[in-house]
Amino acid sequence: MKVRRYSKSNILFLPILVFALLSLAFTGIDKGKGGGKGSQNTPSLKAGDSYRMFINNLNIPMNRVGVMGDVSIFDPETGSAGSGGKYDGVVFLFSGGFFMSGLTNGSLWSNAVASASRIQDYVQGTVASGRNDPRAQMYVLRANEGDFAASWTEWKDAVALGAYYYDGDGSGTYDPIDVNGNGKWDPTEDRPDLIGDETVWCVYNDGTDPALRRFNDVSPQGIEVRQTVFGFNSKSFVGNMIFVRYSLLNTGTVADVMDSVYFGVWADPDLGDYTDDLVGSDTLLNAGYVYNDGDDADYGSNPPTFLIDFFQGPVSYIPGVTFIDNNNNGVWDEGIDTPVMNGHNVQGQVRGIANYPGATNLGLSSFVHYIQSHPTHGDPNTRQEARNYMLGRNRVGVDLNPCNWEFGEVRGGVACADVNPKFSYSGNPVTNVGWINNGPNDQRQMSNTGPFKLEKNKPVDIVVAYVVGRGNNALNSITVAKQYSEIAQTIFDSNFPSPPPPPPARPTTKTGADDAGNGFIDIQINTSDLFKYSARDTVLAVNKRVKGIYLTAYRTNSKQQVVNGVDNSQLLATYVINDSLLSLYELLGNGNQNLKLADPGSGYRLDSVKYADPDQGRIRVRVSVDPFTGNPLVLGKNYYFTATVVTVNHEATFLKSAYDRDKSIVYGPAGDYIVRSGGIEEYETAIIPVYYGENIYAPATTGSTAQQSGGASSGQVKYVVVENDKLTGDNYSVEFKKNNVSRKPYKVYYSLRNTTKGTTLIDSSAVFDTNSTDISGKVQEGFILKIKSVEPSLGTTRYSNATRWYDNFSATSSTGIFYGGDDITIGATRFGLPRNATTNPSTVISADRLRQVQIVFDAANPGKAYRYLMGFSGNNFTRDRIFRYAEGVAAADTTNRGPVGKLGEGFVDVPFKAYVSDPKTGEKRQLAVGFIETSSVLRDPQGRPLKGTPDGIWDPGDSVLASGEMILLFDGDYDATGSQIQYKGGNFSTGVLWADVNQGFAIPAGATINGTAVTDDQRKIAASPYFNMLYAVGLQRKDATSFFANGDTLTIPVSVYPYTDNDKFTFTTKSGGNLTQDEKQSLFNKVNVFPNPLLGVNPAGSFNNQTPDNPYVTFSNLPTDVTIKIYSLSGILVRTLGTADKLSPTSPFLRWNLENESGLRVASGMYIALVTAPGFGEKILKFGIILPQKQIQRF
Repeated sequence: MKVRRYSKSNILFLPILVFALLSLAFTGIDKGKGGGKGSQNTPSLKAGDSYRMFINNLNIPMNRVGVMGDVSIFDPETGSAGSGGKYDGVVFLFSGGFFMSGLTNGSLWSNAVASASRIQDYVQGTVASGRNDPRAQMYVLRANEGDFAASWTEWKDAVALGAYYYDGDGSGTYDPIDVNGNGKWDPTEDRPDLIGDETVWCVYNDGTDPALRRFNDVSPQGIEVRQTVFGFNSKSFVGNMIFVRYSLLNTGTVADVMDSVYFGVWADPDLGDYTDDLVGSDTLLNAGYVYNDGDDADYGSNPPTFLIDFFQGPVSYIPGVTFIDNNNNGVWDEGIDTPVMNGHNVQGQVRGIANYPGATNLGLSSFVHYIQSHPTHGDPNTRQEARNYMLGRNRVGVDLNPCNWEFGEVRGGVACADVNPKFSYSGNPVTNVGWINNGPNDQRQMSNTGPFKLEKNKPVDIVVAYVVGRGNNALNSITVAKQYSEIAQTIFDSNFPSPPPPPPARPTTKTGADDAGNGFIDIQINTSDLFKYSARDTVLAVNKRVKGIYLTAYRTNSKQQVVNGVDNSQLLATYVINDSLLSLYELLGNGNQNLKLADPGSGYRLDSVKYADPDQGRIRVRVSVDPFTGNPLVLGKNYYFTATVVTVNHEATFLKSAYDRDKSIVYGPAGDYIVRSGGIEEYETAIIPVYYGENIYAPATTGSTAQQSGGASSGQVKYVVVENDKLTGDNYSVEFKKNNVSRKPYKVYYSLRNTTKGTTLIDSSAVFDTNSTDISGKVQEGFILKIKSVEPSLGTTRYSNATRWYDNFSATSSTGIFYGGDDITIGATRFGLPRNATTNPSTVISADRLRQVQIVFDAANPGKAYRYLMGFSGNNFTRDRIFRYAEGVAAADTTNRGPVGKLGEGFVDVPFKAYVSDPKTGEKRQLAVGFIETSSVLRDPQGRPLKGTPDGIWDPGDSVLASGEMILLFDGDYDATGSQIQYKGGNFSTGVLWADVNQGFAIPAGATINGTAVTDDQRKIAASPYFNMLYAVGLQRKDATSFFANGDTLTIPVSVYPYTDNDKFTFTTKSGGNLTQDEKQSLFNKVNVFPNPLLGVNPAGSFNNQTPDNPYVTFSNLPTDVTIKIYSLSGILVRTLGTADKLSPTSPFLRWNLENESGLRVASGMYIALVTAPGFGEKILKFGIILPQKQIQRF
């Protein structure tokens, strides 16, 4: 802590100081709101009398009378009140402000806002309205609140006090109306003076009474300062600076013109340890800065440099310099005088740059420092001493002499007589050349500009920047800070041409519980605006796009990584665009690489088109346990989260592997990438507090699984609720339709219908997804449909007899169960036959025909099968491919091709029958079957004889590949007469045509058989290889003696059934996601108060870093409208609480701070609470309060 020292000469000021402090106490200086990064407050325009800007890497409190840093308000980094501007959690600025001095009617005046020097000459408000104007507050604008936010309307009060605005409609008055109702600001509409991501505005005037001033011979001059502080939400170098615009106005109450005015940006910097600070100036940058020349006790081995830079000095017209005074009257006359130079006023992208021909912007006129309480070079005590400092002299008005100045020396061979004494320590500490400060101390520094005039009602705008740079050591930090300043000056001079930041992430949160009662917090972000963002600038070589979003949980309401030695943050999830950039590394100034964004894996890569679609792009993270303990969420406890948007400048990005290899710059191929420093930026939201259980009467809904009301598929239909308020409470059905246009692969479409209204919401969709955590996609009446994708497959074959007679299945030996089609994965495995390595699939069978089939073996009760012979039809080149129906094989066909038993018989007895016996579909029917036999004279490619036995008796022997005797199960009902022409062919009206099961056969158009027309289905089946075969079954004996026993069954099960035209799923949503009245009544019946009893302190206070001396009890499970009357046991009404006392009107929680109606703390004891809610009735609670005993300390 910085300890202020008071000398004897300061004793007379103590009464004044005490009075001032008491005044500040009564103005409520600690009632300001923290904001920006880590704010614990709901965003609000009017921030009271103080505010903490924490939009980026700088954490700076400020108040409405111009003090920067030396303002004690809540600090989310520490969880308690504190002061000082911080970087990396350590103070770099004790206090900031300004000095101003000029001549009014020839009389010198000086005033200042310099709290560390005990000077406060300004009070809140305008000269006209005075310090008691309730509008004299700090006004806050935030880009992340969006266009036409409530703050835009409230800015009217700021405009009335002198704030700038953009007059889009040219009316001359500020009226921010969304004229076209598109929700976006258009250039023809008014808007406030929002610059960057956050703007803080206030106005104050030099109205402090002379008796309360340090310079008590100076009266108020009627000067107003309209102060604007703005910054950018960035973690890059732009996040290491904030901008302060001082708009100086002479109201004319004392004089129309104030001459020879100087303005000095003043600071009491403390780089960690305040005793080791050194200062310097840079005339080329118009900057002054503070630095260390070695390690710092607080910052360590690489303390930063804090630099204050004049980005825009006052506009000044100088005859003979900035313009040629043609009429010699000493003032600029437009249209008469000739401009030589051009001044400007940078006002932001919306208001543009105002140009002033014949003028210039003054730069740094001097830089000085003084030392706290130093006897000869300390705080100024008079208006003249202040003026002397502003002129670049010492306190008594003597120019400094660099040759013998006690606090510095000229080094590096520079002639000390040639050094300009007005710019103290203008040398380069990095190279150790020039005038260098050599006395580390508790410094005050002032960067001055002037002289200029303040003319009545003509504002003079001065813009400075606070810039912090931190390198790898103390002196390198100077280089870094100056580099940041140079880049920022270029950007400023171009009116911030750097591409705009991405739109902010706007997370919404809702709490709820699943059907099992497990609680959760949903964090949802719409991504369309983020992933449509593209910012390009060819001059600055910028091509910036959003790469991803990550969500972080915090243990406390602070963004510090560690709080009290305990980890305070936990990464919840990272989502990235699915492009060629995987993990991203930042290239540091020293050449090292730092992993900035790790590739989260395939499950978290997002399709850029889908997630940029406003109807589909959204992500949701569901937190179902405490991120830090893994325990269930606690009702009534606060949980803290942030969302961070990550952008990448693709112009500064290159492939890591190529760069690591030989420093090649390659862009395009997939892989890890390196991003140059500043090329990857993070835009983080303020901390989002979620009070678990706050939505208990309108909780987040998980959705549900639909009921299968038809069909046998193994699929599943779910609906996931995305927008509770749009749920209709209607009935819905999901039905499926086979895609008959494209046979392969097997596909179905599904439709979603609101059966209550009879409307179709989704028609013919083929998008299947069961990931309930993925809520992208088009929302239908509040929900997204999730349809499980199924891949049909067969189960493990079962045989009824423990003693199996056939070999284990192997596709290479053509044994097993082979699906007849090729429209699903299992159809890719084909069976082989003698001299046929593979067989062709059926073109008519499809996966929707999959059924469980049983083959019953019984030689005593045979069935009938269609018999096909291979090797007898066609010539020597084609006969291996023709499997002719046996009735069509004549004696002549056997010549040189071996004998055929049962010649001419095509429909023969077989010792088995096949049945569909499917428990899922409920079907039971006998199937038509067939089998194959091959010629006995066939040989394999090596000339060895095969084992064909075409005797009309099914017996596969010990090798199906050698015998060819496969069983064919057709998807057709059994016909005991064997007259199914699609399986046998026959004597058609066009001639005799026998079936070929291997290749199919074409029945001529118009052909009839026995006077009966051939149907289209018969024609299609006949033309297909293997007809409509559902399964081919290859069984071969283990040995010559092994065979089936009568009554044995072989079961071919289906493990996964596909969707078919018969499938139907139904569900009903809950209207608005609301609870039923019975469910709400059940909640009200559980109204409670906790902790009960309250013993001294409420342990829940530790969740929010609250002080133990502020105990409270919480009433829970309350509906929106409620009244709570609290009585003592004697029946005295102690306090009446209502909806207005809850955290929010819809919150189920109400905290009582143990105060009675008079605001006094109640005594320990037992109390009765009568809880009344319209529509629910009454609930009586009894609870105890035991407060700690307090004693006055005696010393």
